Order: sequence, then C-alpha cells, then structure tokens
Amino acid sequence: MKSLCNTLFFFGLFFNVHQCALAQDAYIKFETRLSEPKRRTIQESVSVKHKKNNKISKVANGYTVDYSSIFFENSSFAVDSIPKRRSAKSSRELIEDSTLIPISNSNDIYKLKSDSIRVKKKKKKNEEQFFEPDSVQIDSLIQDEFVDETRSMSLSDSMRLQPQKVFIDSAYVCLMENKFIQSILYCDKVIGEYPSTEEFKFAFLWRAKAKIGLNDLVNALIDLDVFISLDNCKSNLCGESFYQLGIVNFKLQNYQNAASAFSKVLTDSTFPNIKYCFFYRAFCVGELGQYINAVQDYTRFLNLDKFKSVSSAEALYFRGFYKVKLDDNRGAISDYNLAIDMYSAAYENSKNKNTGYFQKLIDTYITRGLAYAEIKKWDDAIDSYNIVIKMKPDYATAFYLKGLSEIGKGDLDAGCLHLSRAGELGSIDAYNDIKIHCK
Repeated sequence: MKSLCNTLFFFGLFFNVHQCALAQDAYIKFETRLSEPKRRTIQESVSVKHKKNNKISKVANGYTVDYSSIFFENSSFAVDSIPKRRSAKSSRELIEDSTLIPISNSNDIYKLKSDSIRVKKKKKKNEEQFFEPDSVQIDSLIQDEFVDETRSMSLSDSMRLQPQKVFIDSAYVCLMENKFIQSILYCDKVIGEYPSTEEFKFAFLWRAKAKIGLNDLVNALIDLDVFISLDNCKSNLCGESFYQLGIVNFKLQNYQNAASAFSKVLTDSTFPNIKYCFFYRAFCVGELGQYINAVQDYTRFLNLDKFKSVSSAEALYFRGFYKVKLDDNRGAISDYNLAIDMYSAAYENSKNKNTGYFQKLIDTYITRGLAYAEIKKWDDAIDSYNIVIKMKPDYATAFYLKGLSEIGKGDLDAGCLHLSRAGELGSIDAYNDIKIHCK
C-alpha cells in the first residue's frame, strides 16, 4: 500500500443538509440578519510553534475525546401604508448538493446537460458499526491486518514494511468506509507510538476528518491545526487541510476564519474541489456584510459548476438574497426564476419526491414574491404566493404575505381576509397587522 505522503486525497462533497425556514420565518429573509456571537473553537494551548512531535502529540491528545469507550428578516415593503416587518433571525442556511439536474427543456438559456458528469457518492451507513474498544482486541485486529498485507510479499519485503504505514493506511480505509471510530483508533496508534515518522503528521489529518464525521468539530480543529503546523504546506494535502479547516469553521459559524481558510485554498489552482471554496466563501463574506464580494464569489462558482447541480440552485438563491441587500431587486428576481427552474427539475427527478427540494421551492417563491413587493409589483408578488398556497394550502406565511400585498395594491377587503386566514393557520403577526389595516 503506498504511503499517504504521495496520495492526493479529496473527501468529496458532504451532504449535511440543514432544515429550511419554518412557515413564520420565510418573510424575514430580506431584513439585516442578526449576527450570532462568534464561538471559540481552537484551544490556545495548541501552538503552531511546536517543534517536537511528542510534545505536539501530548498537547493534542489532551483535548481529544476517549473514542475507545464510545460509538458513536424580515422585509420592509415599499409602501407607506404597510409597516416594516418585525426583525427576526433567518433559519435558512446554505447547503452543498452536487446532485445533477436533468433539464428537459431544450430552450433553457443555459442548455443544461444531464449526462455531463456522473455523481460519485457513497451511501452513508445508518449508524456506526460496533468496534470493540478493548486494547488487546484492537492490537489483535491491527496485527491481523498487518499479516494479511504481508502474506503476498516476500520475506524481505515484509520485513521492510513498517507497522505505522499499515496503521495509517488502515485509518484511511476506515475513514473512506465511514468507520470513524476505528479510523481514530488507528490514528491514535500512530500518534502515540510513532512520533518520529512521516505518518505521524498525516494521522492528525485523518483523525480530524474522522472527528468531523462524528461532529466533534472543536477537537477536529485542534488536529487540523497540528497537521498544518507540522506540514507547513510541504505535502500535496496542504489544500485539503485548509479546505477542511474552512468547512469546520463554516459549520461552527466562524465565518471570518472560514473565509480566510477558503482564501488560502484558492491560492492552489490544482486543488480539485476549488469551486466549492467560492461556494462557501461567498456565504461567509455575505454573512460578514460583504455583499458585493458574496455576489461575485457565487458568480465564480456558477461559472465553474456551469449550472449543472443543485448547488447551482443554492448559489442562485443566495446570490439573489445578497442582491436584495444591495437593492438590486430585479437582478434578484432573475436569479430566483433560474433557481425555481432548477429546484423544480431536481424535485421532479428525485426519488420519492425529495422534501428538501420541495421546501426550497417554497422558500424561493416566497422570496421572489418579497422582491416583487419591494418594487411594488403587487400582482407578480401575489402570483408567487398563490403558487405556494397551491403547493402547501396550510402555509400561513403565504396567506400573510399575500394579504399584505393585496393591501399594498389597494384591495383592502381581500387583503384583510387573507390576513385573517393566516391568523387562523397560526400567524401572530397577521392579527397585529389586522389591527392596523383592517379597522
């Protein structure tokens, strides 16, 4: 088995799909988001200046979990008669989805091709397989693998084969099979018993990725920092380590740190997953208030993805979102229209009609309606809300926003009736607006 020093590893696309906005939250997407406090994620005691491998191992292990014992906005309408919506936090988050979207309409302006690339992904197992934590049995398992590896070799070859290479390769194989606990235990073997070898530093990277798989993000950051300090970008996994650093910070909503990590990866033009650096960095800088940079990074991603995957629909949605922040409502509507086409195609071609795509369609129609309302195109806004009501008849937010648009249009009776219907379905804001507009 070749040393991982010469292995170019890219982990593929993870599918950590978040929940979309709840009914009463859809209308808040156009108000300035309330920023969340930054979370402290990296222990200060892990210094990049560690010179001795055994010292780094001691510090890093001090912050790791004992895995051997476990398994594991609001919108302001452009009309004086309608009050500004109350501020609240948006719950819709960016997700990465590389699933291809087959487009049947030959007149589509981007002429998307369903057979351009083949998505390669492995189905995640429902749960981790049991792994006996007893150290004697672990050693036995590792020794058995070592014997299996050397069986086909000559005696001289097997004598030259170093145990740490078998351990680190086994850690990698377990990582690829989503056996995260086993992978961590193999890495612990290398870190604890072979501190002066080349495999030592790679054990921190594989252990970090396994911890990411277990959602142990803080300790994953520590291991990534150790690998980066040891590697000093001398291996071909430098870009991968910074990419994983960006992903972990992104998940922890440390957007400044995430954006810096993705920017570091973008200096390496050979990194195979470079388009997703733009994808994630766009959201990070957007959340930091750098809306122009967000729009530009989403455009770069779309140019690289060529509008082929569901991630392009996500990019279009959020590019539209940040265009609204820049008062570019017409540009946002154009992006929302394309996103709707792509989400619709993804939903129709998904197995069992993916509910995630269905909810994203609803979100996009709602936000398109809000953009129309911002420029006082009330009929177009009402049309968007009507589509949502047809898709989801008990969706209170759609009735609520439709009622406000009808009031903005001047149809007070219809607007008040739809506000009343929204209240029946659970919207508290609807009754507040009834008191204002429907006396």
